[in-house]
Amino acid sequence: MKVLTGISRVLVGLLFIFSGFIKANDPIGFSYKLTEYYSIFGLSFLQHQEVLQAVVICVAEIVLGICVLVGIRMRVTSWLLLGMIVFFTFLTGFTAVGNWFFENPEHATTLKFADILGFVPKEIYYMTDCGCFGDAIKLTPFQSFYKDLFLTVLIILIFIRRNHIRPFFAKILQTNLIIFFILASASFSIYCWTYMPVINHLFWDEGANIRELTAEVPATKAMVFIYKNKETGALERFNVDELGKLTDKHEFVNRDEVITDPGVPAKIHDFFIRNAQGEDLTARILDEDAYQLFVIAYDLKNTRLKSYKHLKGFLRTWQDSGHKIYALTNSDTETFEKFRHEHQLAFPFYQLDLTALKSIIRSNPGFILMHKGIVVKRWSSRNAPDLKNLEKAIAKYEKKGKL
Repeated sequence: MKVLTGISRVLVGLLFIFSGFIKANDPIGFSYKLTEYYSIFGLSFLQHQEVLQAVVICVAEIVLGICVLVGIRMRVTSWLLLGMIVFFTFLTGFTAVGNWFFENPEHATTLKFADILGFVPKEIYYMTDCGCFGDAIKLTPFQSFYKDLFLTVLIILIFIRRNHIRPFFAKILQTNLIIFFILASASFSIYCWTYMPVINHLFWDEGANIRELTAEVPATKAMVFIYKNKETGALERFNVDELGKLTDKHEFVNRDEVITDPGVPAKIHDFFIRNAQGEDLTARILDEDAYQLFVIAYDLKNTRLKSYKHLKGFLRTWQDSGHKIYALTNSDTETFEKFRHEHQLAFPFYQLDLTALKSIIRSNPGFILMHKGIVVKRWSSRNAPDLKNLEKAIAKYEKKGKL
């Protein structure tokens, strides 16, 4: 039992530390997932402070993981671990079951529960990822649910054995360790919130070819002909190349189109740059030979205004050099035109899907230097680039291209 408890402590501790660190690295991304959960459960009163809540949860996971590893304050730690894992298991279980109902709307089980609980299967909020490990490791809700069930078993064992676990350090050192890791993990998460994730798990990383990431290989289909064997009564399927095998004993029944190759879906979805008239400018912009500075501002009402004042300082010089600048936002035409005129920004604003914008950079605004669809350099709103930064990034990129 002692060995099993020790193994459980190591697994639970490492998983909690890893999960907390991944989310602490991207608290804004984790806050998006919290917003989704609040929408599902109608917890609107918890909204508007999701990033702060994300930081608190990340810190709690890291500190609890360290506590269970080294045996710090196990009575309190075991209760907190148990409460947290029960809460997480409920969330992932609810989401997994809801997704199953959504994917199987005509199944007898779905119809039975829909009748009892009074919901419409196809109107259930569909969530493809639980957010347990951020964008680093994507788990489906059912995978997350099974993971949480496994952790629940381990944590129950730790909870039962909590009075037998001896700490590695004296009480005064335990307190100091807790304070240290709370401050360290909170500082790290706040830094990533203020600037950008230290480790970027988004597709828009330096060197990424967005043209390739937005392209998909379509599925390949072929026609199949179905014939009935008059002698055996069996239905036999023939593709075009096999029609020569037909004999008088075969009777045509039907034909069907089947997928022979599922293809490869695009890694980046919903990236369509549109102007006020709804025209798709994506290909034209990504194929431009000039260097482009994308200003990513998914919400103009809450964007950092100091960044735009900084931008105006080199805007004319940048454009006179033949380079381009485009602002991408989800705000409507009236809002971004009013914003552009109010702040005297002499560059065009285009519209992009909100989810796509949030998946580009964790900053509002964020700045991305592009060239022919390739990400050259990224900056957050708090370290917005000046002309010197842009020229340095271009020189480094071109030097690398010549090697």
